[in-house]
Amino acid sequence: MAKMERRKKKRDRTAQTPFQEAREIGLVYLSRRARSAHEVAQRLKQKEFSEEVIVEVLSELGRLRFVDDRAYARRWIEARIDKAAGARKLSQDLRRKGIAVDVIDELLSEYSAQLGNPDRAVDLLRKQVWRYRSLEREKAQRRMLGFLARRGYDAKTAWESVEHVWKEIEEDEV
Repeated sequence: MAKMERRKKKRDRTAQTPFQEAREIGLVYLSRRARSAHEVAQRLKQKEFSEEVIVEVLSELGRLRFVDDRAYARRWIEARIDKAAGARKLSQDLRRKGIAVDVIDELLSEYSAQLGNPDRAVDLLRKQVWRYRSLEREKAQRRMLGFLARRGYDAKTAWESVEHVWKEIEEDEV
């Protein structure tokens, strides 16, 4: 609490313009981790800056390359490819962060070979196979499909992966 009061007093003493204060808040917010322009704008709206000041700050931060939605989305996708998230889930998450749909579609098409690879879904199911071994076929398949759907896999990839893993389960039992 005392630390916040000191910061506030320091800001008051320097008599910054709204633009300078908003830019400082934006830079501090970005210093913690990369963010989309939408996230920075939301933060500045929370601090009750005018729309005019927010646009000006975002323009400045974009010019300085502190805010770059395309680069942010690319890093977001690359970080989550290894976590076995499907294209639908990644798209949904990026839209929630305010990334433009055309940017999302362009980047997802670049990574479509990795994201559309059914082997990723099969590997994910193999890690979870112990949950399904004791269940009846229909119930197990329904749960596996739900598991993959929640991770953003399309129906075709999910179904092919479930069939593949179920065959492995049946072969192991014989």
